Amino acid sequence: MKLTQEERRRVYLAQRAAHQAMLDRLDDAPPRPASAPAARRWVARMLAIVTLIGGGLLAFSVLDFHPPTSIEALLPRL
Repeated sequence: MKLTQEERRRVYLAQRAAHQAMLDRLDDAPPRPASAPAARRWVARMLAIVTLIGGGLLAFSVLDFHPPTSIEALLPRL
């Protein structure tokens, strides 16, 4: 179905008006506080670090850890 040039122009103008109305609503929206997401990211990072350190300490205390006495002990035996 083909539209006439006048119909295409009306569709274009309607789309342009809807787009401008959406942009106007975004401009009128209250600004988001910038510190809230940063604070949540900081808390999440600290929680991850504490979890990793705690897990490492728990594994170190539960598992037998025998460090090698020399570099030769780390090399494969042929």
